[in-house]
Amino acid sequence: MLSLEGYSALSAAARKDIFSSIAFSADLWFQCLLNGTPPTTEVMDQTAAFARRRVHQNVPLRSLLRAFRLGARELWRTCTELAEVDPALAHELLFDISPYLLDYFDAMAEHIAEAYLDEQHQQARWRGSLLQQLYDLVFHAPDDAARFRETVEALGLDATLPRIALAVDLDLRDHAPSVREDALDRFALSAARHFELKPDTLVRVWHRERLVFWLPCVRGDSMTRNDQRAAEHAAALARAEPRVRSIGIGLMNEGARGWAASVEEALKAVDFAPRGGRADSVDNADENSNESGNVLRVHRFSSIAIEESVRSSANVLRYLVSLAEQLATEADLLATLEAWFASGQRRRQTAETLGVHPNTLDYRLERIETLLGAKLDDAQWIARLDIALKLRRATQGAERDGKKKEKKGRLGVKKAKSAAR
Repeated sequence: MLSLEGYSALSAAARKDIFSSIAFSADLWFQCLLNGTPPTTEVMDQTAAFARRRVHQNVPLRSLLRAFRLGARELWRTCTELAEVDPALAHELLFDISPYLLDYFDAMAEHIAEAYLDEQHQQARWRGSLLQQLYDLVFHAPDDAARFRETVEALGLDATLPRIALAVDLDLRDHAPSVREDALDRFALSAARHFELKPDTLVRVWHRERLVFWLPCVRGDSMTRNDQRAAEHAAALARAEPRVRSIGIGLMNEGARGWAASVEEALKAVDFAPRGGRADSVDNADENSNESGNVLRVHRFSSIAIEESVRSSANVLRYLVSLAEQLATEADLLATLEAWFASGQRRRQTAETLGVHPNTLDYRLERIETLLGAKLDDAQWIARLDIALKLRRATQGAERDGKKKEKKGRLGVKKAKSAAR
């Protein structure tokens, strides 16, 4: 029996509880057989309690029922061994005891299954309530460290373990609101498999129209290693789940305020990502291509951490944006600089991408240096201009999104007025 799923990994205390329930069930069977009476309500409640505890011991229902059937078979085998030496007892066993044994174990199996499923349902409701409480703490009361710790520990998790937030943009347009929660449950199970985690350790909430996960980090590993591992698993998840539009990955953090900060970073990683651009590269994995030829959409905040720091400083932000704006005054200079960065600062490849003669490219690059007083062979200037272009793309993307929302709002108002007429 201990080889069954859910039983092999039980603690010593849980195994002791299992063996106690086996002894109790065997005694109950023989008492009912000798007395000719069904189990009392009190005894049935005790049997149900055994089944309820299996839920919290992570024993699957199929394994529990399989173990129960093995117990019934063992009792039957014991009875047949006794009947082999006594023909009269064999007759009684075949025609009197057998029907009773079958009915008894059918009824008990049904009772056990009902108790197990009821406890499972109650556990799901209880866990949902705790997750809502955790959501409120993280996003609305992050300074309440004591309640945060109590809530996380009530979920059976380590409140001191750092976590990384993932913000997943899912396409759920063909799911009605009534079945959306089931779709999210299935996706969460898939995510747990790809991140090689037990489902209960993957904390999940719905926030700002995105599915947010907090992934447990490996204690003792560096921040960069945990970030890289999360990106690799997220890339595999994106390849396997066509409903994924994009995935943002925040930085490792801990505590309620740290969890909230990681979520904000994950959301920024998605929002800041270039529209239709390439996703973050992942070492030892071809994340930027898949069988259908689509670009995968996994974006790490660590890739834009410097840009975000710049954005928080108004003067530095204005300076860098002005670099790109100055180039925009002359045709083709911005496109040339972007192609130059996209080609890894390789002149021949850049010229081929732009479809111009190498001499034309040299002239444009010299013109950029003249306008900005820059040196394109200087690492500091390369970093400065790279950030300036990324900021410009992000600003343009945000403006486009804003215009789309504004246009959508106007259309909605127009339709409402038409319907009113």
